Amino acid sequence: MENLYSNGHLSYFLLGDSGYPLRSWLLTPLSDPTPDSPDVRYNNWLTSTRSTIERCNGILKMRFRCLLKHIVLHYHPERASKIIIACIILHNMCINDNIPVPINEPDDPVNIDFGMYDAQVIPDPIVGQQLTIGRRMQQLVIRSYFTRR
Repeated sequence: MENLYSNGHLSYFLLGDSGYPLRSWLLTPLSDPTPDSPDVRYNNWLTSTRSTIERCNGILKMRFRCLLKHIVLHYHPERASKIIIACIILHNMCINDNIPVPINEPDDPVNIDFGMYDAQVIPDPIVGQQLTIGRRMQQLVIRSYFTRR
């Protein structure tokens, strides 16, 4: 994402929780926003969108266990993205053919981790220009999409 942003693709973002550092290409929630403000609407959108994404990731992990975090695939990001895209296509084919998502039994040794509560990322210190640019981008998104007109 950082490379896309550096090459002028400014309309793409990753969404992170508060465990991630704010970047121009990585949107994170604001801490303690004013009630009933655009900042609250932004935080609610961010949380809701991340939740939807995490549920989708969880369903894919139940169907394709190669995507579980405990099963490490050592591939270059381009190949890993192709594997993920293939899993998504196969999942959509399963949906079209009414093939249910496998349900894990309670004694199943594989623990499906939806990733929603894994805010264990240790943020690197963000100072200076990266933080300033990240805040500007965050405020631009808030002004553009969450301010009532």
